[in-house]
Amino acid sequence: MPLGIFFMTLSAHSSGQCAGIPHHTPANLGMCYSGELCEVDEDECAAGPCQHGGPCLQRSDPALYGGAQAALPGAFSFRHAAGFLCRCPPGFEGDDCSVDVDECASRPCLGGGSCQDLPNGFRCHCPSGYTGLTCQEEVDECRSEPCLHGGTCDDITAGYTCRCLEDWGGHDCSVQLTGCQGHTCPLAATCIPTFESGVHGYVCRCPPGTHGPACGQNTTFSMVAGNPVRVSVPAGGPLGLALRFRTTLPAGALATRTDTQYSLELELALAAATLQATLWSHGNAVLVLRLPDLALNDGHWHRVEVTLRLEVLELRLWHEGCPAQLCVASSSVPQAPAASPATPPAGFRSVQLGGADFAGCLQDVHVDGHLLLPEDLGENVLLGCKRHEQCQPLSCAHGGACVDLWTHFHCDCPRPYSGPTCADEVPAATFGLGGALSSASFPVPQLPGPNLTVSFLLRTREPAGLLLQLADDSAAVLTVFLSKGQIRADVPGGPALVLPGPWDDGLRRLVTLSFGSEQLQGSGLQVHVGGRRLPADAQPWGGPFRGCLQDLRLNGLHLPFFPLPLGNASQPRELGSRQAWNLTAGCVSEDMCRPNPCLNGGTCLVTWNDFHCTCPANFTGPTCAQQLWCPGQPCLPPATCEEVPDGFVCELPVLPEGCRLNVTCPCEGGPQGANCSCQEDFAGQRCQLSCEANPCLNGGTCRVAAGASECVCGARFSGQFCEVVKDLPRPLPFPLLEVAVPAACACLLLLLLGLLSGILAARKRRQSEGTYSPSQQEVAGARLEMDSVLKVPPEERLI
Repeated sequence: MPLGIFFMTLSAHSSGQCAGIPHHTPANLGMCYSGELCEVDEDECAAGPCQHGGPCLQRSDPALYGGAQAALPGAFSFRHAAGFLCRCPPGFEGDDCSVDVDECASRPCLGGGSCQDLPNGFRCHCPSGYTGLTCQEEVDECRSEPCLHGGTCDDITAGYTCRCLEDWGGHDCSVQLTGCQGHTCPLAATCIPTFESGVHGYVCRCPPGTHGPACGQNTTFSMVAGNPVRVSVPAGGPLGLALRFRTTLPAGALATRTDTQYSLELELALAAATLQATLWSHGNAVLVLRLPDLALNDGHWHRVEVTLRLEVLELRLWHEGCPAQLCVASSSVPQAPAASPATPPAGFRSVQLGGADFAGCLQDVHVDGHLLLPEDLGENVLLGCKRHEQCQPLSCAHGGACVDLWTHFHCDCPRPYSGPTCADEVPAATFGLGGALSSASFPVPQLPGPNLTVSFLLRTREPAGLLLQLADDSAAVLTVFLSKGQIRADVPGGPALVLPGPWDDGLRRLVTLSFGSEQLQGSGLQVHVGGRRLPADAQPWGGPFRGCLQDLRLNGLHLPFFPLPLGNASQPRELGSRQAWNLTAGCVSEDMCRPNPCLNGGTCLVTWNDFHCTCPANFTGPTCAQQLWCPGQPCLPPATCEEVPDGFVCELPVLPEGCRLNVTCPCEGGPQGANCSCQEDFAGQRCQLSCEANPCLNGGTCRVAAGASECVCGARFSGQFCEVVKDLPRPLPFPLLEVAVPAACACLLLLLLGLLSGILAARKRRQSEGTYSPSQQEVAGARLEMDSVLKVPPEERLI
C-alpha cells in the first residue's frame, strides 16, 4: 500500500492525535502511539504503575469500552485514548492506588477505645469494661454475682459495686463488720460500722435534724415566703446542694447556689409539686432535670440532692414512691461550664435559701458539702418547724376545696360561691315570674379577649326560650337559646353549637360555651339576657326565657343582675352598667299548689315550678287519684295482697316440695317425682291441698272432691281461693264525711222540730183529756175537778 494511503487511513482512525503533526516529532508521538507513522500503541501499563496489586487498564484498548460489563465508561475515542486507569483494591485509593484509606477517620471505636488502621480495615483496642468489634458492648461484671451475703450488685464501667446488707462490708460483702462492737453512740444516734483499707471502724449517725458529737445541735429551721436567706460558703468541695424540706406549696425555689466567678447558678426548686433542678449559665438555662410527679407538697419531709460533677448534672430524691425508694435523673451538660473542674478554684460562693414563693421548713442543708446551721443564717429563719394544719373539716363552705398554703388556706369555690370561705353566693335572678316579661341588658364596648367563653348557671322547666344574645345595632353576633330542652348557640356564617339535654329538668346546671377568635368579632355590642325589650324580638328563638340565671360571665368578666355589696373583693371583675326589667332576686318558684292539684285529701308541696302530692294511705299517683286496696288488708293470712289495675288479688305462698308438713302420707318415688297417697281431707300431688286449714278466703267453704280441693265462694268473690272481689264498689264521687255530717244535723233538727210540735198539740187538748176523780167537794156539790194527764204549769192549772 502506498505510504500516503496508509497515512490517510491512520489519520482517520487516530482522529488527528498523531496525523497532521509537523515532522512527526517523537515527543508528540509518545503521548499514545509510536512508530514513524504512529502505528504502534504504547503500553502505559507495562511499567506497572498501579500499586498494592491494583489492576491497570489502558485507555487506548477499544475492548474495554461498550457492553454491559464495560471496564471504562463511554465509547472509545483516539482523542481520549492516552493514559491508564488503576482499579484499587479495598482500603486504597488515588490515581496509582498509593493512598491507604484511613478507616479510623470516622472514629468507629466506642467507649473510649483506640483505633488501629489496617489495610482495608481497622482494629479497636477496648478499654477495661468494654468489648465487641467497636467496643460497643459493656461488660456486665455483675453477671457472675460477685456480691456475697445478700448484697446487691451495681454494674459500673470496668467494674462493679456491692450494696451490702447490714453488718457486712468489703468490696464483695465478704467481711463481717465489727466496728460497733464495744462502742456506743450518744442518745438517739445510730452506730454505723465501717471497713476501709482493711481496718474496722464506726461512725455515729445523728437522726435527721440534728448534728454534733452528741447530736445536740438542731439543723431544722422555718422560712416565710418573701424572706430568702443568702449566705456565703467556702469553695473547694464538690459542687452541689443536699437538704431535706417540708412544705404544702406546689412551687417555689428551695435553694440556689451561685458562682459569680463562672456566672453559674444551680437551682433546686418545686414546680407543679414535683422536683426540678436547673443549671443556669450567664442567665440562660443550660440544662433542666425533672423527676416524676410525686406530689411533694404533702407536708412530709423529703430528702433531695443535686450535684454537678465531671460534666454531669445529677438529681436524686429519696421517696417511697420511687423504685428502690430512690429516683434519679442525670444528664451530661452541653458545652460543660468551666465551673466543673476536678479541683474547683479557691474562694467563696454564695447560696440563697428560699425565695419569693417558698414557705416551709428546711433541715440538714449542705452546700458543696458544708453544713449550714440555723444560728449562722440570720434573722429571717425560725428555729424548729412548728406548724398547724390550716385546713379543718369545715374551713370551706358549700363543698369548696381547701388548699393548705402552709401559713394560711385558700378555698377553691364551686360556682356560684366565692369569698375566703365560699360563704358568698352570687345572687340569682328569676325571669318571667308570674308571667311577667323579664330581661336584662349590658353594654360591652369590646369583647374581653380574642377567645370568648360564656358561662352561667341555668335552672328551668321550660324547653324553649332566649337565654343570651350578643348584638350590635344591626344584627346578632351570638345567640344562645333553648330549643326542645337542648341549648343551641348560633353564630352567623358558622355551624350551630348544640349541647344535648335535657336542660329543662328543673336542676341547677353550669353551662359553658367557648368560641375562637375567628368566630366572634365586633365592638359596641349589647348583651341581652333572658329576652329582648320587645317580646316579639325573642320569638324566633322560643320567646322570652322563664327560669333562673346566675353568675353570668364573659371570660373572667362578671355580669351581675343586681348590685353586689360594696367592698366584696372576693367577687370576680364585673361589668357595672346594666338595665333590667321585672327581675326577681333569688331563684323563686311559681306557686304550683294554687289551685290545689292533689285529690282525695292529698297535701300539696311546691318543688320549684312543680309540685308533689303527699297522699293518704289508700291513694297514690301524682295527684292521689289512684286508690289502693291492699293497705286495708282485705286478704286473710297466709294470703298476701297484690294491687292490680282493676283492684287487688290475694296470693297464697308456694308450698315446699314433698308431702305437706305435719301430715302423714305414704310417698313412693316415680318418674315425675314423689307420688303421695293422701289421707282423707287432703288432695294434690304432694297432699298440699287440705280443707282442715280452710284455705278459702272471704268466707268461702272448702271441699275435697276428685283428688283436689276447691272453694265454694260467696256471691261477691271468685277465684281458686275466693281471693278476687267481684264488682268492687266504686269510690263515691263526693267526699262522704262532708255530706254525712250535714245530713245528720238536718235529721236531728227535724227531730227536734217534731218533738216541739207534739208538745204544743198536747197542751191544746189538756182540758178534754184527763181522768175523772170524785172528791169530797164533789160529793158536797162544791165543785168539779179534772186532772190532765200532762202536767200543767201552776199558773195554768184549773181550780
